[in-house]
Amino acid sequence: MKSRFFVAILVLASGLVLGSLSMAAEPLGIGLCAPMSGGAASWGKKAELGTQFAIERINAAGGVVPKCEGKARKLKLIEVADDKNDPREGAAIAQRFVDNDKMLAMVGPITSTVALAGAPILNKHGLVQLAIGATAPVYSAAGPYSFRVVPTDAFQGRYMAEWALSQKEWKRYATIYVNDDYGRGLNEVFVAAMKELGAAQRIKVVASEAYLPNDTDFTVQLSKIKSLRADALFIAGHYREGALIARQSRELGLNVQILGTDGIGHPEYIKVAGKAAEGTIYSGYFSLKDKRPYIQQWAAQFKKKYGRDPGLVEGLANDCVELLAKAIELGGVNRRDIAVALSAIGAYYPPVMGALGENKFDSNGDMVRSMLMYMVKDGMAVLYHK
Repeated sequence: MKSRFFVAILVLASGLVLGSLSMAAEPLGIGLCAPMSGGAASWGKKAELGTQFAIERINAAGGVVPKCEGKARKLKLIEVADDKNDPREGAAIAQRFVDNDKMLAMVGPITSTVALAGAPILNKHGLVQLAIGATAPVYSAAGPYSFRVVPTDAFQGRYMAEWALSQKEWKRYATIYVNDDYGRGLNEVFVAAMKELGAAQRIKVVASEAYLPNDTDFTVQLSKIKSLRADALFIAGHYREGALIARQSRELGLNVQILGTDGIGHPEYIKVAGKAAEGTIYSGYFSLKDKRPYIQQWAAQFKKKYGRDPGLVEGLANDCVELLAKAIELGGVNRRDIAVALSAIGAYYPPVMGALGENKFDSNGDMVRSMLMYMVKDGMAVLYHK
């Protein structure tokens, strides 16, 4: 576990004075790894916006004073790398970031598959990877330099199963999942929780169908699900394919309750699915209706600058930067000490307030957050209470 791995280092680091005073004028370099092209490009562009917005806000407030330095330094986004949502690209970017001695940490990637591809390189060479949306359970064991700002699929999958069972409305569940690290992990947790917790209610998981990333035709899987008389469909996938699944379900006359997690919690899901998105229920952890002053101020400043409200990905990327800035303040500009400081946020240091509320890590470097439920209603995602 990260906290135990870093305890001895943390104690030692507290007394170190790094020889970096002569570098006080140099910017603090971070890189962004995200899909800037391909099917997930919308996420990448939002991640870049959230990252840059956080950097600008922090620099406008005076920058960051690293531990053992007397003057503030500016943050700088020194590379935006397009991983194309391809693990091979992710591994190449990880190596490039490691080799750049100006790079103090990586923001991203967004998807589990890309994050897991880069993690061995980043952990071997000691560069922080602060993933924006890598939710696969196996990422918890990726190494002491791998962190994330989202709850794991192990948590989200079980949470959704518990929530669905608590509604006592559906008896026959089907799942459809993207056949990659993210989809398989989320699906396995959801199905296992349904079988474990739903036995007393005579709940059945009647089908569990896979599809490949970037598939566009789901009629075979959905026809099978329809024939098995499912009344609820859990999507363990991303918004682009999720929208097509919702649309094709309705075209086939498959009138099931669609359920999901933050993977489909994206404006593009509603835009692409159209009326078929109506009634979809999914879990998430970001809301502009959160009345805490810091969150409202952040959202208002974002809207003033860009002319629109921020979304989940912008908020997650923002919080990655906020966390890295705090880690540099607490640990200094040594790559290892940044990882040490991050691992201590929540355990030894107070949580860092960000766009999604309090940011704090557990012993595996996984983010601890409270969950919210949303429903698509009249073309908009609204908080769902029942």
